[in-house]
Amino acid sequence: MTIFSHVIVDEAHHGAAASYRPLFDELKPQRLLGLTATPERMDGSSILNDFDRQMTAEIRLPEALSEKLLCPFHYFGVADNIDLSDEHFWRNGRYAADELEQVFTGDDIRAKQRVDLILQALQRYQPELDEVRGVGFCAGVRHAQYMAEHFNLAGIDSAVVVGKTPWQEREVHLQALRTGKIRFIFTVDVLSEGVDIPDINLVLFLRPTESLTVFLQQLGRGLRHAPGKDCLTVLDFVGQTHRRYRLDTRFSALLLRQRQRIDREIENDFPNLPPGCNILLERVARDRVLGKIRSVLADLNHFIPETIQTWPQENDQPLTFGRFIEATGLSAVYILRRRSWSEWKALAQQQTLPDQADMEILRKSLPRIALRSDPNLLNHLKNPAANEITTSEEAIALHYLRWGKTGAALEIDQVAESSAKWESNPTIVADAAEIAEWRLRHAVTPVDHITLPFPCFLRLHAAYGSAEIKAALGLATLERPGPTGQGVIHAKKQRCYIHLITFRKDEKFSPTTRYRDYPIGEKQLHWESQSGTTQSSTTGQNYLNFQERGYTILFFARVERQIDGETAPFIYLGPASRLLSAEGDRPIRMVWELASPMPAVLFEETRPT
Repeated sequence: MTIFSHVIVDEAHHGAAASYRPLFDELKPQRLLGLTATPERMDGSSILNDFDRQMTAEIRLPEALSEKLLCPFHYFGVADNIDLSDEHFWRNGRYAADELEQVFTGDDIRAKQRVDLILQALQRYQPELDEVRGVGFCAGVRHAQYMAEHFNLAGIDSAVVVGKTPWQEREVHLQALRTGKIRFIFTVDVLSEGVDIPDINLVLFLRPTESLTVFLQQLGRGLRHAPGKDCLTVLDFVGQTHRRYRLDTRFSALLLRQRQRIDREIENDFPNLPPGCNILLERVARDRVLGKIRSVLADLNHFIPETIQTWPQENDQPLTFGRFIEATGLSAVYILRRRSWSEWKALAQQQTLPDQADMEILRKSLPRIALRSDPNLLNHLKNPAANEITTSEEAIALHYLRWGKTGAALEIDQVAESSAKWESNPTIVADAAEIAEWRLRHAVTPVDHITLPFPCFLRLHAAYGSAEIKAALGLATLERPGPTGQGVIHAKKQRCYIHLITFRKDEKFSPTTRYRDYPIGEKQLHWESQSGTTQSSTTGQNYLNFQERGYTILFFARVERQIDGETAPFIYLGPASRLLSAEGDRPIRMVWELASPMPAVLFEETRPT
């Protein structure tokens, strides 16, 4: 199985697909592992253009590890002795390979000390070499040769495979690695893709890798299952790096989910890794990584404009919001809560910041949009002319998504007036379009149509704010926002109960509202009614006999109240199909069966351990 970066290509694109025939032949079964980076060739250019920039399906690396499609990894961050922070190492947005090779293979003592450090780390984390099948990724050919020479001198049989290695010699070395005649192959990029050696059980990252795609491809060389292979050992050598080099994106890409800033993930020893996987950073390496991340987060006013200014020199694609997020690994919500995308670009170009009538209020809509996933609403924001809103409920939901206030508070009487007022703020409209485009391409979970006994535009497993949910059920209008401050909303006209669940309740929840709500299985949900509800009450009877009385019970859930300081939306879990049990009063403890399984990522994150 070949690991690519966030891409599934479709054979229906006949012309382009022909050039990727080996990829299709290798897929047994037909399943590709999509990662979070932009899909690209080894030279850094994107392959999405060959496929109309479309992906047909994907599964991220962490999910593939969770499903045991791949071998778990034990990742060790080792403190490097080489300081790569100086400007002469950095050229055109990346490390200069010739400068890296010079310092890694030079005549001074540093290069030899580094080899000793690598050998010591190998002895510390993989003392038994008899079963090792290792690959070391180097800065260049000279570096690969240098490493192989010194490993051989240390009694560790090693070889070099690079781009100019003759095919017959390459096969000899690869076969020797498979059979254990040699322990290591040192390479540059040759083994990053297209080579199938499941026995590889140790990977050495011997140079800083700017491309997340290349990093994941190199890591993927060792993630294939093989007989007798329990895990992949990864040794990553973390030195003092250039101020523009991002150390954190690789760790984010390995997490099942990221509900907190990456520095807090590191501080808490990576609680969200796939099962069986571990990341251990040595103290000095850990301090370097955390220091680098915090310096970026603490100085976004410098980091973001500088990245935008240097974008044309360092990237072959025009700057968009989506490409910026993919390249930097920053949280979209985190940066949009500070400034609009247009304001960041104006700041970078030292231009006057956009000054439009509604900028102050509409700036707040952008992080909301970054957290939503309804394709109809996002497509309308992306291109209103081609994606019209057809129902009044959707129009009201769109109003609240944009403005966050009633029409009365904005002196707006008609939905058309709301849209016209939005369109009179062109930089916000343009920002929203780019954010919606990014969000559509990076949906957290697939969404689907679902049929209810009454009209409702909500999509199964899409993310909505409470105002949009109430609008969908006709409870919010332009004049009134509908019921507030409730985890349970009764839509009497539709004979429907709406349940808004926050699984992890913080101190802002009062003691009387800290209900024990949690998933038991992907279709079973433990839920407690409001504290005053009894089984004999009208509400209690409506629950107990919901099918006989023609009631629909809808569930919406989120993990926590906030994401990066923004109010978190709710994932639409759909209707309940059965009430499995009900016990007690004030509150009633119920177990519901959902008509559709909740998203696996939500289930894994919130089920009791």
